[in-house]
Amino acid sequence: MLDKRVLYFIGIVEEGSFSAAGKAHLITQSAISQQIAFLESDLSVQLFDRSFYKPKLTKAGELFYTFWKETLEREADMILDLQTVSRIEGQMIHIGITGPLESKHLPSIIAFHEERFPEKIIKVTKGNFKSCMRQLETGELDAVFGRLDELSAQSTIEVTPLIRSDICILCSPNHPLGKQETVALEELGNYPIVSLSQKAGPDYFTEFKQIIREKKIELKTVSYVDSIDELTLAIQLNKGISWAGKKVLEKTDKFKAVDLETTYFSAVCGIGKRKRNQREDVQKFIELCETYFKNEYASI
Repeated sequence: MLDKRVLYFIGIVEEGSFSAAGKAHLITQSAISQQIAFLESDLSVQLFDRSFYKPKLTKAGELFYTFWKETLEREADMILDLQTVSRIEGQMIHIGITGPLESKHLPSIIAFHEERFPEKIIKVTKGNFKSCMRQLETGELDAVFGRLDELSAQSTIEVTPLIRSDICILCSPNHPLGKQETVALEELGNYPIVSLSQKAGPDYFTEFKQIIREKKIELKTVSYVDSIDELTLAIQLNKGISWAGKKVLEKTDKFKAVDLETTYFSAVCGIGKRKRNQREDVQKFIELCETYFKNEYASI
């Protein structure tokens, strides 16, 4: 990484002579003298006063020596830091989360994983589906949670199903539907709807919307939001109603999940990784997620 002439220069200073430095670097005295002469010529500076029995540093030589010694020390520290980072990255599994399923279950999954694999580090990045999929495809993420149909749309992604969840209607506790235990599908046409935008990723619950169209129910969509967090906030503020998989929701008094009178559609959530990613620790994390959800809920 460093100009060999600088190393020769440092060797002369620390060995005390051109001949000793030549021996240390396995070259002749004349060769090392020539290299230093070339260095001084390039710098237009005399580094050694050669009028003494042993070479003595000039003022410029002292500055040059101090600079490069400090630089070499920083370089050594940097290499150690790089090696440390490399070791940490080798122990790290980088996961992307895109919705409430992960927010609800990931802390327990990570705790479960730490018990089994204490040497591994789980790093979590939260984003919308599109951003997480881009990072998964470039290798920045090792795995991404999401809707199974959305993950399966990518031919380069290997998908593992984790949980099936019936659709429920989300509304504020102060909303008229918040007083009901169930809601008929036809009632959805009576209230403003908040929906996820295209920026959030592929259309959520396409099949469910198709059923609504087939029943000739006209939805009154009043706003589109770019993330699940924005969606739940809009519902909490009573801006409208929406829908989600019931099992992926965190229990809260800030919004209510109302069952549909008839189950029309179930959302399947899963986890995806690149088919080219053959890391054993990533596969073990996915298998652990499968075990967790099988223990938490009935197998899909």
